[in-house]
Amino acid sequence: MKLDRRDFLKVSAAATLPFAAPRLVFGQGPVANADVLVVVFQRGGLDGLQAVVPHGDADYYRLRPTIGIPRPGTGANAAIDLDGFFGLHPSAAPLKALYDAGRLAIIHGAGLETSSRSHFECQDLYERGSADISQVGDGWVNRYLQSNTPDATFGAVAIGRAIQPSMRGPSPVLGISTIANFRLGVAGGRAAEIERQLAGLYGAGDTLGLNARKAIGAIDELAAANPSARVPEHGASYPNTNFGNQMRELAQLIKSDLGLRAAAVDIGGWDHHANIGNFIGPLLDELSRVLAAFDADLGPRMANVTVVTMTEFGRRVQQNGSNGTDHGAGSVMFLLGGGVLGRQVIRSWPGLRNQDLVNGDLRVTIDYRSVLAELIEKRMGGADLAHVFPGFASASRTGVFARR
Repeated sequence: MKLDRRDFLKVSAAATLPFAAPRLVFGQGPVANADVLVVVFQRGGLDGLQAVVPHGDADYYRLRPTIGIPRPGTGANAAIDLDGFFGLHPSAAPLKALYDAGRLAIIHGAGLETSSRSHFECQDLYERGSADISQVGDGWVNRYLQSNTPDATFGAVAIGRAIQPSMRGPSPVLGISTIANFRLGVAGGRAAEIERQLAGLYGAGDTLGLNARKAIGAIDELAAANPSARVPEHGASYPNTNFGNQMRELAQLIKSDLGLRAAAVDIGGWDHHANIGNFIGPLLDELSRVLAAFDADLGPRMANVTVVTMTEFGRRVQQNGSNGTDHGAGSVMFLLGGGVLGRQVIRSWPGLRNQDLVNGDLRVTIDYRSVLAELIEKRMGGADLAHVFPGFASASRTGVFARR
């Protein structure tokens, strides 16, 4: 069988062939002494006041009389105390062991000072790493990668149905829905023949041909590494959910030594305007069990892995009439890894009195970019932070990371 350009486009449209962006930006080259960065985005707006409960602030219970999580020691549904002031939602119990072991830290009151309460706009702001989306068109992770370009084909991976905005840009990123689907979707055992035809279609200077050959090479490289054969270790048990399976496969990629440097994964469903008590518990249980399984699975490798969670905004402090919470401001970030100085809830707590709130919201007291900037400085080998986070010049740091 012979394929011309028109045939190639038909085949590639019907296949699950992933195309990586061309390697256009090299910057200073890859950094050998850097962690694997895993960004988990909690889409929908996590209610940080339910996930990490300020049980030491009486105004929490005044403003959330029916949905507030009870103080520690008051029953099975009570908060799990962390430091005498904050406690975990009881469904997040698997995080307590990570916290006690010093591998998990929490940033409370984290976010971005913006008047927008739009999911789409705020996610865009967060993932572009800017308070002004007109300033930049690519994502903050990609801008980091532009000055620390991985040599490996699988140096940067976006797991899911689409490449996350934080990963988009000129530095090459591979999009993977699942490891099993990272292949040519060709029936009848003709994949090898199609690969040979595709590889010979274009000259060396053809950008589309270059991408096609890189994609085919990536398929072959992944097949040779066979990450699916690396079963969870150290007693790790992932929930059989979309997020659980994605993090399990991410661990398989890390254990396959394919040169992974940065990855992004999503977990949605955090928009709880009504009956929050029915929905946030199962989600926190899933998140917590997956992170605990990921940590156990990687074992000693977690010394060189940092997981950071983000969400586009928190929720209003006062519960609404539907036993839920509406779009707000400050929320929480969870930080997990060997380089995290854990067993602490880092905050500059503004209080929950009416006069302490901003339009009814928990005040943002820690800009999320200051956390990410410290992560890049201390764990990721450094970068031009003015480029990674344009318009953000704060020198404030939380001290939550140990320097490599």
